[in-house]
Amino acid sequence: MNSRIAIGTTDGVSLCDHLARSAAFIVLDVEDGRIASRSERRRDSGPCGNHKSFVEMLEGCDAVICGGIGQGAFDALRQHGITPVVAAASHGIEEAAALYLEGRLATTGERVCLCH
Repeated sequence: MNSRIAIGTTDGVSLCDHLARSAAFIVLDVEDGRIASRSERRRDSGPCGNHKSFVEMLEGCDAVICGGIGQGAFDALRQHGITPVVAAASHGIEEAAALYLEGRLATTGERVCLCH
């Protein structure tokens, strides 16, 4: 099965603690369970809660992995067919991707908005 996964990051190395704080998204094209290619989509710094930009930036992705997300962003992504995946712990990008692809990434259903 082929898919496209995005991982929110601020430093290009680790998973961002909150989707709205992501400076970029590392986009991984997955083919037959393995990463086939990697690209980066940079985000203009904008206000927390600008969900439209997340949806537009993540167009074509099946899922986005982050360390936290508010309910508004969660709902907006889901409405556009993008599954938000909230990791329950901090990880490097490579580790988060590997755990997700293996079905072993610990996740949480907690929703937290940091802009208030």
